[in-house]
This record gives sequence, C-alpha cells and structure tokens, in this order.
Amino acid sequence: MKFNYGNMLEKAIGKHGLPVNSLLESRTFLNQIKERIQKKINKNYYPLQLPEVMMPHLDKIKKTAKKIQENYENFVIVGIGGSSLGNKLLHYAINGIYYNDSISKNTPRIYFMDNIDPESTKTLLATLNLKKTMFNVITKSGSTAETMQNLLSITDALKKENLDLKKHLIFTTDPEKGLLRKLSHEFSVETFAIHPLVGGRYSVLSTVGLLSAAVEGINIDALLRGAELIKKNITKESNPTRCATLLFPLIQYKLYKERGVNINTLFIYSDGLSHLGAWYRQLLSESIGKRFTRSEEQIFTGITPIGVRGATDQHSMLQLFMEGPFDKFIIFIAPVKYRKDFSLKGNLINNENINYLKNKKASQLIKSEFLATQTAIKTSGKPSVAIEIPEINEEELGKLIYFAEYEVVALGEMLNVDPISQPAVEFGKQLTYGIMKRKGFEEKNKKITEFKKMNKKHIIKTP
Repeated sequence: MKFNYGNMLEKAIGKHGLPVNSLLESRTFLNQIKERIQKKINKNYYPLQLPEVMMPHLDKIKKTAKKIQENYENFVIVGIGGSSLGNKLLHYAINGIYYNDSISKNTPRIYFMDNIDPESTKTLLATLNLKKTMFNVITKSGSTAETMQNLLSITDALKKENLDLKKHLIFTTDPEKGLLRKLSHEFSVETFAIHPLVGGRYSVLSTVGLLSAAVEGINIDALLRGAELIKKNITKESNPTRCATLLFPLIQYKLYKERGVNINTLFIYSDGLSHLGAWYRQLLSESIGKRFTRSEEQIFTGITPIGVRGATDQHSMLQLFMEGPFDKFIIFIAPVKYRKDFSLKGNLINNENINYLKNKKASQLIKSEFLATQTAIKTSGKPSVAIEIPEINEEELGKLIYFAEYEVVALGEMLNVDPISQPAVEFGKQLTYGIMKRKGFEEKNKKITEFKKMNKKHIIKTP
C-alpha cells in the first residue's frame, strides 16, 4: 500500500494546507497516541486484536462455509449497520458488482437484507427458492429491531413452506446472552459468537464478516494476514511520522482543528472498492461524532465522511470540490492494476474525437482520470492524499480495513473522545421501541407524542 500525502502540504496547495514541519515534529505526540492505544488493546480496543485472535476459528468457519456451498444456492446476510456493511465491502471488493450473474455453480448467490423497507423484503423473499437458501442473521445484542423484524419475516416464510428452521438459519450473536442466543438453543440453530468487546463497525474481521466471505470463496486467511501485516508495521516502525496508519489520522486531526476541514471525502476509483466508502462512513461517523470528551467536556466534535466513485462522480460532485468551500479533505483510493482489463480496437468507428481511446487498455482512461483529478484538486488549493494498492485482493483488502480501523481509533485518541461508544444511536433505538410500544419503553413514547404535537401546526400540504 502506498500513501502519498504531498498534496495536502502548505508548500503544494497554499494556505489551506499544513506545514510539513507541523507533521514531522509530531513524533512525541504520535508515540503517545500509539502507547495509549496499546494499553487498551486487550480491553476497549480489542477489535484491533482480531487478525490474531480469529486465526484459531477459521477452520470452523470454513467447514460451515463448505457445507453451505454444497447444499444451498443462496446465502442471505440479515443485519444492519456494522452487521452488514463490512460483509458488503468484502463481497463487492473481491467478487465484484455482478457476482450473482456470473458465479460458478460451486458458490451460492449472495444477498443482503439490511433494511426494513417492506417492498424490498417481500420482493426478495418471493424471489428466492427458500428450500435452497441459508439466512445468516447477525446481531450482537440479539434484539436489534430491524434485524428482528426481518427474522420474523423469514421465519414466517419458512413456516409457510414447511421448512425446518435449523436447516435454513445461522445466527451470529453474543456468546452467552441475548434473544438470538436463546432462540439458537430453542430451535437448535448453528451459532457463531461475536466477542463482547467487538462492536458492529469494527466487526468485519470477526465471525460477522468472515463467514459470508468464506461462503463466496474469499480467502479469509489472506484477509487476516493482510490486516496483521499493518498491525506489525505499526509496532515495528520506530518513527511514527513514517507510519501511514498514524500519519493519516494526524493529518485529519490537524486539518479539522487548524483549518476547519470537517468533511472527509473518499474518492474511490474502483466499482468494487466503492463500498469501502459506505463502510468507512459508519466507522468514522459513529466513532468520532461525539458530544462529550472522555472528561465529559461538551465539544460537539465530528468529521463528516462522504464516499464518491471515480470516475462517475467527477460528473456530479467535482464542481463542488473544485470551486466550493474549503471544508473538505479528499482521500483518493485506487488499485494500481485492475484485475480484469482489455484492449480497445474500435475499428468500426473513425472519428477524431474518440480516436485517442483506440489501441489502449481500457484501464488507461480511469487511471488517467485518477491522476488528472488529483492534479485538479491540488490546483484548486484543496488538501488531498492518495492511497494506492497494487491490486484488489484479500491481503490488500485486509490491509485497508485494519489501516482504517486503527486510524479512526487513533483519531479518537487525538480528539479525546471514545471511538468505541455510540450513545446517540442507542437513544434513537429507545425512541423507536417507545413508538412500537415495546414493554419498558413507555416513557420514550411520551417524547414522541410531544414531538408530533409540537410539529403538527407547521405542516404544509401541497396538491
């Protein structure tokens, strides 16, 4: 992995960049951050241990995956947020956006039930041959409202077909407690455990992401090996300003605190890797968007992540990035080599406006636009960095995932906020329980009643 930070420096883009010395002179600060993370790595930051601790569990995961491959045509991931986004990242990055249309008969088609839109739910369940479908229901708490509703939809459909639940369900949940764990005993459903210290947005390298990856033939050993390589690099690199995993959050921190840059845009030049943007959006938002510091000081801190796709979104957002406000930090990501490529002949058309495209590899255009857009952003005076991987494969993807998880934890330490908790999300869940009249949440329903009453007089109806 190659990390180029030259285009966010003051000498490259002017006053909206950072002086190079402000980064190079931060060795002591970065070493302190590194030490603080290491002290918590077996507790709060346990997810950073996953590359090692998951290795002994891979045989069981692969054994179950093989059984699914041999007996089922469809594999459905049922989860929301961190219980689905990481799975999507692995799926699309390694196997591509047209996987279900091009797979061999040895691996099942992959589907995601990651929302509660009844139209989508009903359409999917009506489309699938349930007799040949395995559902992996993922929720650590075992009671996530959206996942539980989808589980009820699935069990209703399975019952209608007189199918045995234990032959069509796999649970991934807390090792001891929660409703899903209880149901696993009641219906004899095979279950994989999520370590209590592994939260959803940091769970992709756990059983949450690894089972579905193994089912579709992804090399999960190489995935963890890539993550472990980044982990070892952080430990071994004596100069933290030469460690991209520490330098990157330092840049984010300084741009935010010293230049008011509060939007981070992942500009990803790969269809498959574009789901990295959706996964990172949750990772950064929930980890850094906090009202209070660790010492309970009210700060309302946060950086807004945006995921855009090159070259597509050059035609929708580049105008804003170029001439809009100086509140964005652009993070370019691309593979050096595209796994599938082809040559363009274009013999049927002879036109001077497109002849420059002929007799070239198809990848040359997207590579050229990757470079050209970086140059354009630099010219506009907006800060950017570029991350390049040799090609998209399991090891390189493991590196990217661990790189992102560690840098977000480091950024949390720099901002003095807890990058693991998500108190506001929990409050929203409680309000939903109140509306749905879940027992024990009656007081929350009163807040909703007051909210509706206050807003009623401000509603405008249009024809």
